[in-house]
Amino acid sequence: MVKFALLSLLLLLPACSEKEVAYTLPLGEERVIRVQLDDARFTPSMIQALHGDRLLLQVYNTESKTHYLTVKNPRGDFIRSVVLPAGETVQIPLLLTDEGVWRFYGEKPLQESNGMQGSITAVARN
Repeated sequence: MVKFALLSLLLLLPACSEKEVAYTLPLGEERVIRVQLDDARFTPSMIQALHGDRLLLQVYNTESKTHYLTVKNPRGDFIRSVVLPAGETVQIPLLLTDEGVWRFYGEKPLQESNGMQGSITAVARN
């Protein structure tokens, strides 16, 4: 019985790993994007990527007060909200599991602020 369970697990592992590879960059690879928060604006505010990309946003808050950054996927689902302390860089990992426009915005947790908006457009891989 134990041998059968182990054999079944070993047969399933290749299928799982193939699915993972199909939707992500190779293990350990990520695209680093530096974003700066200055004058209540994100620069760059528009980012292009591919569906399945693994991104690492390095967001540097140049301002003298703490801000927040919230990310939503193309369906409008909340992905995460992080604190951006004044004068510090925060790393935000993202896996672009959906094609479309991923929105990010800042100021108060879960509340959009004028000017503090950006987007990541994830397009299909060819």
